Amino acid sequence: MNSKRKLTNASNVIVGLWLFAMFTIFPLIYNDFYYDILQTKYYTVMILSITMILALIVICGFAGGFKSFFDKVKKKGFETWFKEEFSLWDICVMIFMLMTVLSTLFSGRVIMDAITGNKGRFSGLLLISVYVTIYFIVSRMFSFSKIYFTVFLAVSIPICILGYTDYFNMDVLKFKEKISPEQWSVFTSTIGNINTYTAVLAFYIAISGTLFITTPFSKDKSNGEGIEKTVFYYIIMFINFIALSMGNSDNGYLTLAAFFGLVPFVAFKSMEGVRRFILTIFTYLLGIKIVKLINIKYAGKVLGISGLYDFISDFKYLEIIIIALAAIVILMYVIAYQKRNETRKENDSLLKLLRYIWLAILIIAFAFIIFLGMKINANVEAAKEKYGALADYFVFNDYWGTFRGYIWRASVEEYMKFPMLHKIFGSGPDTFGIYIYALRFNEMTRVTNQIFDATHNEYIQFLFTLGPVATLSYIVAIISPGIKALRTGLSDLRDDAMLPFLYASAMAVICYATQAMVNLNLPVVTPFLWIFLGITVALLRDKGDVKKEKR
Repeated sequence: MNSKRKLTNASNVIVGLWLFAMFTIFPLIYNDFYYDILQTKYYTVMILSITMILALIVICGFAGGFKSFFDKVKKKGFETWFKEEFSLWDICVMIFMLMTVLSTLFSGRVIMDAITGNKGRFSGLLLISVYVTIYFIVSRMFSFSKIYFTVFLAVSIPICILGYTDYFNMDVLKFKEKISPEQWSVFTSTIGNINTYTAVLAFYIAISGTLFITTPFSKDKSNGEGIEKTVFYYIIMFINFIALSMGNSDNGYLTLAAFFGLVPFVAFKSMEGVRRFILTIFTYLLGIKIVKLINIKYAGKVLGISGLYDFISDFKYLEIIIIALAAIVILMYVIAYQKRNETRKENDSLLKLLRYIWLAILIIAFAFIIFLGMKINANVEAAKEKYGALADYFVFNDYWGTFRGYIWRASVEEYMKFPMLHKIFGSGPDTFGIYIYALRFNEMTRVTNQIFDATHNEYIQFLFTLGPVATLSYIVAIISPGIKALRTGLSDLRDDAMLPFLYASAMAVICYATQAMVNLNLPVVTPFLWIFLGITVALLRDKGDVKKEKR
């Protein structure tokens, strides 16, 4: 038993050190500025992860870990062990990995490109294999500690500051000296493309925002966090809200839609959560207003914002809404302060009603968006006169989303032309660019005046390259743990302190999955997906009665 504990402690230390490296070195590292940012991040995650895997094999596996594993399987029997060990999402990850291997094997003449991904964005079989290994290692060997989340969020500060300076065209790291001025707005911070930058910010916003909203306040920190950590979460959330606006990529609004749409279902489990959620809405709108004032004050010196960000900042009632929200927050906290000495239970009936009301609001909002889209498409010219640039978001054509409409259409059309073997298994991991270049080069350059090597939609990309089974398995694998996590209560966990961090990890995965509908699967950001997916599952497994959720 003592030997088993030593092996567990050793594995926890190895995984912990790897997490610290991924949370600090990985997002900040660069080599030749933006010219090889993708390669640099790829080699960083590969080197760090392979080092961790080898360390686990040598230090833990050969020291008795392998023997302990096989003894356990033999004692329980493979079928019993498998049912106890693996949940639905684990099985989906396995299916995803299996289909990726088969897709590679059936990729034909591009098999080496499918293995390495070097003709695309390095997301070939090798990197996907590392991702899946990361998932199973973290989900089984992660030892909960708040320090991981604190370090992760703290690193967002220099990333955001560099984003701010780029917004002011300062280029303090001299990243853009050899880039043409018309491309300055496309790259930022130590991340690269603004779409990738805002995808990284999605993790920081989801983690900091959820922790700020759901972590209870406790003076003695016995059942919550002290005021200093609560303020820390708030500040990180605020600076990332501003950075997201300055990033000026509309895919950030999918992140915000997922965050603000879903976090109330955990926030509205306490009145403090309700108060902090309203404060969070106020904070975001205040951030948008601050960016707008900066644009006015430093016109011609900053990059400026456009799209939905500009639409919200120009909304004529924005100041009134901000003031009203501030008044509501102040009033709610004054009332809470006056009743601070009263011993009372949460009004569960009221909180449950609030969650149902919020669900109704989401349904109505979704229905309104559909209705507005139908109305705009019924008379596009009239809609553009009435709604301006907002109407463009509802008119789906080849030009939609900076030509995403074209590449999505072309991707699906070419996929439908595949022989049955490739319809099932796809063209091979990260081989989309090879095929679309060969099949659509003339049309693509004529319509878009550029060359696409990715679909700019993670799910269409996987459908094309890995097939429908892999795509559906991937979607279930990343969404189902989040749904379970958001439905988890204090009584389900071994340690009450874990609950806000479970919510935060789940929200991070969900926010990523939402913005992935218009973004790329890249080694610059996707490692965070598999890390927090693994952490979500690890915390779900660390429960008093996990067997209820097993198959």
